[in-house]
Amino acid sequence: MQHLLITFILAILSLSFHSQADPLHTSAFDHFVQGVEQQQKKTDTVAQGKALLAESLTDEQRAYVLHKVALANNKLGQFDEVERDLDKLEALLKSYDSNEYRGKLYITRGDLAINLGQFNSAQNHFKNAIAMFELTKDYRMLSHTLRFYSFSLKANGQFSEALIAVEKAKEAAKLAENTPVTMAAFNAEAGIYNDLKLPEKALKLQLELLAYVTTQAENPNTWYAQLHYSIGDSYATLKEHEKSLDAYKKAYQYDLENQMFNYAGYDLVQISRQLMALKRYDEAPSYLQHALDLFTELDSPRNIAWVKGNQAELQLLKHQYATAVNLFKSVMASLDAVEDKALHQEFSLLYAKALLGTQEQQRAVKVLEGISTNESTFEVQMMKLNLLSQAYSELNKFADAFAMKQQSYTMLEEQLEQDAKSKALGYAAQTQYQTTQIELAEIKNQHKINEIKNQQYLLIIGTIALIMLIGLVVTYILYQQKKKMSEKEAQVLNNSIQLKEQLLADVSHELRTPLTVLKLNIESLEHNLVENPDTTYKILHQRLDRLNQLITDIYELAQSDSGSFVLHTKKYNAYELVSHFADDIATLVTAAGLEFSQHVSIDKTITIELDSDRLNQVIHNLARNTVNYTDTPGKVMFTSQIESGYLKLCLSDSSPGVSEADFVNIFERLYRCDKSRSRDLGGSGLGLAISHKIVSLHGGQINAQASEFGGLAITILLPVEKSKLL
Repeated sequence: MQHLLITFILAILSLSFHSQADPLHTSAFDHFVQGVEQQQKKTDTVAQGKALLAESLTDEQRAYVLHKVALANNKLGQFDEVERDLDKLEALLKSYDSNEYRGKLYITRGDLAINLGQFNSAQNHFKNAIAMFELTKDYRMLSHTLRFYSFSLKANGQFSEALIAVEKAKEAAKLAENTPVTMAAFNAEAGIYNDLKLPEKALKLQLELLAYVTTQAENPNTWYAQLHYSIGDSYATLKEHEKSLDAYKKAYQYDLENQMFNYAGYDLVQISRQLMALKRYDEAPSYLQHALDLFTELDSPRNIAWVKGNQAELQLLKHQYATAVNLFKSVMASLDAVEDKALHQEFSLLYAKALLGTQEQQRAVKVLEGISTNESTFEVQMMKLNLLSQAYSELNKFADAFAMKQQSYTMLEEQLEQDAKSKALGYAAQTQYQTTQIELAEIKNQHKINEIKNQQYLLIIGTIALIMLIGLVVTYILYQQKKKMSEKEAQVLNNSIQLKEQLLADVSHELRTPLTVLKLNIESLEHNLVENPDTTYKILHQRLDRLNQLITDIYELAQSDSGSFVLHTKKYNAYELVSHFADDIATLVTAAGLEFSQHVSIDKTITIELDSDRLNQVIHNLARNTVNYTDTPGKVMFTSQIESGYLKLCLSDSSPGVSEADFVNIFERLYRCDKSRSRDLGGSGLGLAISHKIVSLHGGQINAQASEFGGLAITILLPVEKSKLL
């Protein structure tokens, strides 16, 4: 009887519900849902949704339609319409209690704020949305919201907070067990790595995602635009502008196909920026004008200002300073210094640079002094200091100009320390990576074995006492695993700290001496303690050049440590290339008053594949050392030949020589020989270390021995393929 009664009540309720809903409206609503799920055109979604909202709908149906119409209008760039749709949804939620749609209301408002360039407002909306989706445990929407939140944080330069948010987005995506959402979170992480100047790591992650999307995603086209745009960012950071240009163009085609017109405008601006970087100035204007037309149609003031700022920058690159000044002036008037902080800083600096081009130094100084660099990037701060130094110098305020330069050098030293820390940590991580992965895999396998055993015990014994015992065993195993992982982490950290301390100690030592000399000479000039100021200025310039060379050498070594030091090889005629090197050496040696002889014994048909710029850097380092460290009158000899499948290059000089104990260590960074070969004669002490890195990357060898003239002989061996020797 109870069963029959329940069935009867349910039937009555079902009839009551159907009597209240119009079958035609239900059909129209179902048709609307079907169109949304099949990803119909955004314009069709908007048109159908507006017609449906004029009819009688349940509160849940009306909330669904309002949200989907708002999303479609947002993608189409109809931002005023989006605001009206969301206001209607917010009014509905006053009577319709739904945390789900409150969360969707907040995330859509945040996305709208991002499209309008209002990142502070976007953050507040996303925080509200996060709270709602945490309540409903909707992990898919929670991951989306956290990813958008990380983007708004990143746009304001809050990278630490952005990384925390994207990590939470990845965790939520895993809980949701949703592959596209997981990919989106990892792509957001790659974007942050890009902005943190770790483009190699970002690009590797992005290319892996692109390959995965192509083979796994049900509808990869919806992801291609975002991935190609991110890949373009990474290539741009790596200065590979042709590859970046190609990626942005692909992103543009996919955004047009998906009717993402606002994003298509972003693509066009980035395409123009890569063309400017490639100095293809005649091609850039059409892309910028197309972007301007798009953003004007979408009524996006921030993005309109962004495009006009890029048009002004193009004029600046073409040295059309007066035109650039007028354009920048208009752009600055339309930007909010708080809401559009990063963009405002960027264009203010370029505006000042254009003013310097028109010889308006006073106006440039006023603009620069008005730029607040609190919480700004290192590049922004350095550019401001360098432009101020230039302006003060042109105004004959040399003391102020020097103060700006000194401040920039201090900042550069601090940045080097930060970079050294990052490189040291990265190097330690690379050396321990393989071993750690193997050990972690063993631990995981052991954990799985233990789980299987535990299951067998539970099935066989099935008693509470034994279950408790097995629980204790599992706890102990997990404790041991955690202990092992903690020990590994401590080992990696200790190695990283040691590498950092050694590198910082060496760099600090090398920077201290030239900086002290500069300080003493400047103080002498300041107190009129020198008889010949011109000579002192010449010394200052020489010391600054050496300091700049030292910093450049340190940067190149840091690149080699991180794996970003790459070769760009081509095939060359070995005889012509070596002859060119010999001529360069002869010019340096004879100018220094030394006797030079050469012997190039290479078949003129042999070719060799190498990076000529890098090898030329090696040859120049060796020749510079020879000139600096050979007493006059002295002699230098350069020989080359093919020997046992190798191109052999040898540069020998006369006294003074180097002790045999130094031959092995001479290629180590910052290694000091005896006083006869002191760095007081010039150089950074890193040239031979860099040369060793370059030759090693070519698969060759470089070594030192005593020369027949009583000095030092450096020999380079570069492999030549057997087929090229026939």
